[in-house]
Amino acid sequence: MTILDEYEIIEQISEGGFGRIFKARHKALEELACLKQNITPSTEHVELLRQEAKILWKLDEYHSIPSAKGFCQLDGTNAVLVMRYIDGKTLESIVAKNGRLHPEDAAWITERLLGALYYAHANGIIHSDVKPGNVIVEPRKRDIKLIDWGLSVYKPTSTTRPVGSTPAYAAPEIIDRKPPIPETDIYGAGLVLLYALGGEDAVMNKRFPGDAPKPLAEFGQSLLLYDPTQRPNWNKINIIGRLSDIREDAFGRRHVA
Repeated sequence: MTILDEYEIIEQISEGGFGRIFKARHKALEELACLKQNITPSTEHVELLRQEAKILWKLDEYHSIPSAKGFCQLDGTNAVLVMRYIDGKTLESIVAKNGRLHPEDAAWITERLLGALYYAHANGIIHSDVKPGNVIVEPRKRDIKLIDWGLSVYKPTSTTRPVGSTPAYAAPEIIDRKPPIPETDIYGAGLVLLYALGGEDAVMNKRFPGDAPKPLAEFGQSLLLYDPTQRPNWNKINIIGRLSDIREDAFGRRHVA
């Protein structure tokens, strides 16, 4: 008997670079879950999935990060990661279907994302692949989940090299095969904000739309500076507090009910 025997598969939700995610129901508890299984039988992919499970286990307490519920190695080349079910859609799919977001929505989504990154970085973990397709928006909760931690690294050193990347969303230092650092994820957060405000064309051009609130656009642009030492970091400024101040100035409130 394996962990899969405990679940009824409902449907496939998505497919990424090396894993498929299924919506499932626990047979005894009648609760929903997400099951992630590697696509290609491979010891390397099993290890990536195991590392993702370890990362999520370490970060389990934060509300904008998925909760790991179990991990099972089915054999030498196949494994399954069990996570709490997330009721939402990716930012990428929302914008692709409905168009760019209202600036206030783009701002609170980015603020939640920055909160998840701050928590991860405080625990020594760099996500390394922050992009709209890895941000699930939960509208009922007014929250997000930063998913797909398969390329993340724990306490990188000067000799650490990126596990992989999504070219259109990779920070300059990742393209140069340099170690992932917190500012790498900060760059990704800037691209998420840019995508929410202007869609894919804005990301390709690295240009914020002219009708975006100027302070918000300037904040986003600061996250996208080519030199990572020039980007905001947690030791220089309160990045989340800065965005919260911009929200209050631009929209008259820091929180969305």
